[in-house]
Amino acid sequence: MTLTPKSRILAVDYGDARTGLAATDWTGVIAVPLPRIDSRDAAEVVRQVVALAAERDTQGLVVGMPLCVDGSAGDRAQRTARFVELLRAATPLPVATVDESHSTDEAHERLKQGGMKAKRRKDFADSVAALVILERFRRQLAGTG
Repeated sequence: MTLTPKSRILAVDYGDARTGLAATDWTGVIAVPLPRIDSRDAAEVVRQVVALAAERDTQGLVVGMPLCVDGSAGDRAQRTARFVELLRAATPLPVATVDESHSTDEAHERLKQGGMKAKRRKDFADSVAALVILERFRRQLAGTG
């Protein structure tokens, strides 16, 4: 299946302890942050992502890839690449990656601009970062990013 900017997509901001999630609605138009997954077990995170993708009738997945400033794959990117391989083995859905550089900083800034206090921002930043990843991927699909 070829994904389009209006496909139903689930975005994943994979982390060691917290994994942020965001998704489009059933029309593929509106993107929203979802509750994060709190787990250090990659297999458990994969299981929950695959279950959520099925529940939401998702057409594709995108995972933020934490590349270094020079575009190379450091330690974090290598861990994320292993997670992506586990995800690809667990689902027939297409799984893409997109550069997630500064997505967490952008998430914190958005939450700050929205008036959220720093202590509360930490609870939502991972899923808002996944929303940033989803927006970047959709722009990439549209050829505008």
